[in-house]
Amino acid sequence: MSPLVSVIIPTYNREKIITKAIDSVFAQTYEDFEIVVLDDGSQDNTRAVVEAYGPKVHYFYQDNKGIAGARNAGMHQAAGDYIAFLDSDDYWLPRKLQRQMALFLDHPEYGMVACQCGSVQIDGAYREKNRPGKSGWILYDLFNKNFIRTSSAVVKRACLEKVGGFDETLREGEEYDYWLRIAAEFAIGFINEPLTVYVDNTDGMSTDSLTGRLHRLKVLEKKYLKKKIPPQMYRRRIADTCHYIGRHYIEKGSREEGLAYLKKAQKLYPAYLKNLVYLVLNMTRIL
Repeated sequence: MSPLVSVIIPTYNREKIITKAIDSVFAQTYEDFEIVVLDDGSQDNTRAVVEAYGPKVHYFYQDNKGIAGARNAGMHQAAGDYIAFLDSDDYWLPRKLQRQMALFLDHPEYGMVACQCGSVQIDGAYREKNRPGKSGWILYDLFNKNFIRTSSAVVKRACLEKVGGFDETLREGEEYDYWLRIAAEFAIGFINEPLTVYVDNTDGMSTDSLTGRLHRLKVLEKKYLKKKIPPQMYRRRIADTCHYIGRHYIEKGSREEGLAYLKKAQKLYPAYLKNLVYLVLNMTRIL
């Protein structure tokens, strides 16, 4: 028998779209899976929609704890030796799990296997491919740029037992934090083929927004990363994040907050010319 894959689908008020995610799992050419839907406090008709699938889908409800708490609760209910994540507004293409499980078989050292994604934009336009990724010991690459989407990831249970669950103190960026923690301990496989479709969500937060970048900075400044990442690479990445946070604050009219982040960026990376120019221009404006 093939290894059992537990597919964790956290959801919140998604009665109108969750069936597409669930149906895409049933359409997989890899057949040894279970589906665990963790309802994070929905107030709509999500329960009835999911329970209509019968015993093929395991439904669990909890009071709202946020996406990290929902994924952790789903993993607690999972029976599989592998855990796959699928957000309830995304979906998979039919050969996704088959391709990923074959890669695990070829590379037993991998703790996680992810893949490239297509995306459906808010205007309905379809983009076939998003960020390409790399395989192997990719902590440095992943630290410099997150190229793993949550709905593309399959994680070995042994990996989860070592790194633990998602950080529930993070309201955003919890998935990036999780990939970095896994990459610090395990080699990772990546399939550069769009086997998952990510659906842009008008209710979601852009990672390039001020709030998104502030959450990213919180992830990147975790102590273990400062120990594992080469100092110059670490300072450059933190400085770049601080630069754009500073620009966001200034564009919103919060000049003092913005200048503080620009100064932090310059202190971390004195050769950061773009930041220096922006800092000087904005300091001049308030003199």
